Amino acid sequence: MDLQTLKEKFNLKTVEFTEGEGGFIFIDVQNPLADARISTYGAHVTSYTPNGQRPVLWMSRMSWFESGKPIRGGVPICWPWFGAAPVEGQPSHGFARISQWEVGNVRELESGETVVTLELPEAAVDPALLRFSFRLELEIIVGRSLELVLTMVNASDSPQQVTGALHSYFSIAAAEEIVVRGLSDVGYEDRVVGAPVVYGHIQKGDIGIDREVDRIYHGTGAVEIFDPGFNRVIRVEKSGSAATVVWNPWIRKSHAMPDFGDEEYHTMVCIEAANASVDARTLMPGEIHRLGQKITVL
Repeated sequence: MDLQTLKEKFNLKTVEFTEGEGGFIFIDVQNPLADARISTYGAHVTSYTPNGQRPVLWMSRMSWFESGKPIRGGVPICWPWFGAAPVEGQPSHGFARISQWEVGNVRELESGETVVTLELPEAAVDPALLRFSFRLELEIIVGRSLELVLTMVNASDSPQQVTGALHSYFSIAAAEEIVVRGLSDVGYEDRVVGAPVVYGHIQKGDIGIDREVDRIYHGTGAVEIFDPGFNRVIRVEKSGSAATVVWNPWIRKSHAMPDFGDEEYHTMVCIEAANASVDARTLMPGEIHRLGQKITVL
């Protein structure tokens, strides 16, 4: 739907459809509980701010807003693969974050929350990237918490393995000062290039950030970011996921990414609800899987 059609079809006081960076269509939500901004390109939440709080999500000042390239920051949708592509030359983290989604529905709840539903049609995906027939929907609930539920359906006639993540970037005062709680005594994979041991690590105590961190933790639940600089705790709960990704690129990788400022690693950390590595999901024909995440400032 074009911008004018969206405005006419979803005429709500708490929602405005606008044209923003890169000519992308954005859904601006402003209700009694929170503000949020969502791009229909990638079904990408680029900002979320509960009333009376600082922005919760981080965005790079260097981010691209170009078709065929991912947006750097917010909550990218990684699907149907996480990490490197299964075929050389294809994009990392799948095609969902670089595809144009459609608005399925926008509604207001009596609680004051706003619900935005986005759908990814197969026709919007580059045929060279399609591995199987699917249905994909993202429900975004904007309120005192930000809730995202990615619903995936295997619409093919054979079993299909998928991986993915809700790749959330969080805004923090200083990476060196935060503590990530909830993963002590949990095993993880170290994905940093050149790490001496990839498998078999056990987290001892809470996580501090003082170097490049790229880890997949297995058998995980809720995680909290304690941020003394901003005097807050961000709680990240999830469903349909047994893996949590923790990522900060630190110095070397930041300097190597053209869509990431050289010093921006100080002000962000990624905590991601994921189906990755051993938590890959095999969906039988017609099977549904839901990957969910709830973000709350305590």
